[in-house]
Amino acid sequence: MRYLVLGAGALGGYFGGMLVKGGADVTFLVRPKRAEQLGKDGLIVKLQDGGELRTKVRTVQQDQLDGTYDVILLCCKAYDLDGAMDALAPAISDRSVILPVLNGVRHIDVLTARFGQARVLGGLTTINTALMPDGTIQQSQIRINLNAIGELDGRSSDRCAAIKAALEAGGIPVQISDTIVAMMWAKFFGFVISATVATLTRSRAGAIAASASGPSFVSNVIEECTRAVTAAGYPPAPPPAPDTAGMMRGMFSQPGST
Repeated sequence: MRYLVLGAGALGGYFGGMLVKGGADVTFLVRPKRAEQLGKDGLIVKLQDGGELRTKVRTVQQDQLDGTYDVILLCCKAYDLDGAMDALAPAISDRSVILPVLNGVRHIDVLTARFGQARVLGGLTTINTALMPDGTIQQSQIRINLNAIGELDGRSSDRCAAIKAALEAGGIPVQISDTIVAMMWAKFFGFVISATVATLTRSRAGAIAASASGPSFVSNVIEECTRAVTAAGYPPAPPPAPDTAGMMRGMFSQPGST
């Protein structure tokens, strides 16, 4: 399978680099400055276990796409999605599939509206990486490394199995989910709680927990977010699923937390 990774930033560079490590045929669709940097230094990924991946990679720019690809890995920011779709459109054939790894859920509707549901998978990751000023990619020490992919309609497919095998050959464990959209909503639920609290208070978790009104404010945010995801058709799952609301309450109830 031919893989096209849109961008070689924090996530795209990490996933693409690990695919290369596993022996996959990978091309990075990048801007001129990043192409020059990768051509000079190669792709460098510093892993959380202290190891380092250094590899030469194949790059292409938007006006140089050389045919179509089997899998397009989309790791852009949500605000870049429209431009990203324009850039990758020439690389898509009837057999291509797009695997987006973005925060949120809206991008699924946007991608399927343009390319059709048959060409879009669901995907999520909790891997945390950063693109450093020198162009290297640094994986953080946060060890909640959940990665999942799946067909939007929940069926099993050979293409999901092939992508899972390619990622795991490079060292990224992946689960194939028959409820990938619900999993994406569950991640989004926790993300929205923490983002709402942080944005409205502009404070760290410990300061919020230590304030007189902090815990009740957090509870109100959790309740509002719960109502929103429930109205969308994806209420928080009961045990034994992870208790996202409970984890959020715990995080914002420890005065010493950062």
